[in-house]
Amino acid sequence: MKRFSAAVLSSMLVLGGAAHADSPNNYPSQPIKLVVPWPAGGGTDAVSRHVAAAMGLQLKGQIVVDNRPGANGMLGTEVVSRAQPNGYTLGVASVETHAINPHVYKRVNYNVQKDFTPIAWVGQFPYAMAVRPGLEVKDVAGLVALAKKEPGKLTYASWGVGSSSQIAFELFRQGAKIDVLHVPFQGAAPAITALASNQVDVLMVPLSVAMPQQQGGRLKLIGLASAKRLAVAPNLPTLTEQGFSVEGGTWLAIMGPAGVSPVVVDKVNHAVSAALQTPELNAALVSLGVEPMTATPAGVQSRIESENKRWSGVIKSADIRLE
Repeated sequence: MKRFSAAVLSSMLVLGGAAHADSPNNYPSQPIKLVVPWPAGGGTDAVSRHVAAAMGLQLKGQIVVDNRPGANGMLGTEVVSRAQPNGYTLGVASVETHAINPHVYKRVNYNVQKDFTPIAWVGQFPYAMAVRPGLEVKDVAGLVALAKKEPGKLTYASWGVGSSSQIAFELFRQGAKIDVLHVPFQGAAPAITALASNQVDVLMVPLSVAMPQQQGGRLKLIGLASAKRLAVAPNLPTLTEQGFSVEGGTWLAIMGPAGVSPVVVDKVNHAVSAALQTPELNAALVSLGVEPMTATPAGVQSRIESENKRWSGVIKSADIRLE
C-alpha cells in the first residue's frame, strides 16, 4: 500500500509539473513549429526563417520552420487551422492564403474568419512590374499605350491562376482599361524564364526576385506597385507616380489556430514586434524587398478583413475561379 501510494503521488507530481510547464504563463516550454505553406528556398521561406530565428531569440525558445507547400498555400494553412491551440503550432499567412484563395477556389478547407487567431504582422512584399528585355517600352505609360494600340496582343505571365501575381496585374489591367492575355505558369521560376526569353511581355514579381534578373539584363523594371519607393531601388518609380494608383504584392503575418490563449498571443506579438525593431532583422528583410511592419492582433485581423474586401472585387471582376 505504501509503494502504491508513493507511485500515485509521484505520478501526480509529474503530471502537475507538466501542466505547470505547459501553462501559458510559462510559454514557451518546448519548441514551436512555424508552418510555412510555401516551398523551401523561396522568398516567403527566406523571410520566415529570418523572422523565426529572431523571434526565437526574443522568446528564448526554439522555433522550427516546417514547410508545407501545395494548393497555393492552402495545404499548410489547413494544417495550422487544425492544430492544437496551445501556441506550439503557428503559421505564416499571406495574401494568397487569407485574402485570395477564399474567393478563387470553390472549396477551401478552412474559414479565414473562424479558424485562426491573428497574432502579429511581419511586413509586405511590394511587387515590381517587369517587362521582357526586347519590349520597346521605357515606362508604364508606354506599356499602356502599346496595349491600347494592339488590344489582346500583349501577354502577361503569372505563377498560376489565382496567384497573387495574376491578381496584382489584374488590378492594374482593370484600372488601365487594357486588354492583355494571361499566360499562367507552374511557379515563379518558369514565368521569369519565359519573360527573359521574350516569350511573354510583362510580369508582376517580387522586387527582391526581379532585381538580380534586371542586373543580369534578363528583364526590365518599369514600376513598383507600392505606396512609396523602396531604399533598395530608389530609382524605380512607383505605379502611382506614373499615374496608375496600384498597390499590389503579398504580405506576411503570424497566425495560430482558433482559441490560442491571449497570454500566448501577447507574448508572440511582442516577440515579433521587438524582433522587427532589431537592426539585424530589419536589414535582412529590407534586403529581401520587404517593408517590415508591426500591428496588434486586432490590427492584424482588421488588415486581413480589409484585404479580403479589396481583392474579392478584383477577383470577381476578372472572373477568376478554380475548383
